[in-house]
Amino acid sequence: MPSTITGRPLDEHGDPTNGLGLELDPDGPAAELFHDSPHALASGPGSRTWAVLLDDWDDPRPEMVVWLAPDAAELPPHVHRTRDETFEAVAGELTVVVEGDSKRLEPGDAYTVEPGEEHYFRNQTDEFVAFRVEPPWAKTAATQYTVFGLDHEGAFGSDSEYGEPGLLQALVLSESLREETRISIAPFAVQRALWATVGRVAKRVGYRGIEERFLDDQFWEQRVEQPQR
Repeated sequence: MPSTITGRPLDEHGDPTNGLGLELDPDGPAAELFHDSPHALASGPGSRTWAVLLDDWDDPRPEMVVWLAPDAAELPPHVHRTRDETFEAVAGELTVVVEGDSKRLEPGDAYTVEPGEEHYFRNQTDEFVAFRVEPPWAKTAATQYTVFGLDHEGAFGSDSEYGEPGLLQALVLSESLREETRISIAPFAVQRALWATVGRVAKRVGYRGIEERFLDDQFWEQRVEQPQR
């Protein structure tokens, strides 16, 4: 069966907009994982990314399925201090860059990043990519959903466009993950100084690394076109 288009942002009437949609094979393994999930599909229109949680939020390491458009944004290189992270390609070819070395995963291939290894993932193809991931802790998923939700609420873009987090939001996000995840964009001492100064001001004016309302399935059912189950 050919792929269908789903996962588009919804307007105030609940109708799909002309925003970027997710190409999903309704009979493919990624769709099957979505069908087995108890949760709604979430999306980050600005980053061109979609995700669905496979476990409950109270699971210490909830698994997710993540979809990347061909031009999806890349997360900055980062390190997990004490826990590993496993990636498994489900559809398309996923590239996981570990210590500067690209690991290309075909469907069914898996790779585990060990604690202390700098890494990030990306889609280097012209097709949509889906992968299953077991992050090091639940906060990883919660911060991603917070970024998605803020994007839908217009926090990052301008003139009704979607976008990606600015410096202040990124700073607060990195601080919320500091216990287990360290971003490699700057020395940790520099980041710590920024958290204590600029980050403190950002939180006073309302920036948050995790916002609970974005962990509610109802939020996503009202804002993202859901695939048929």
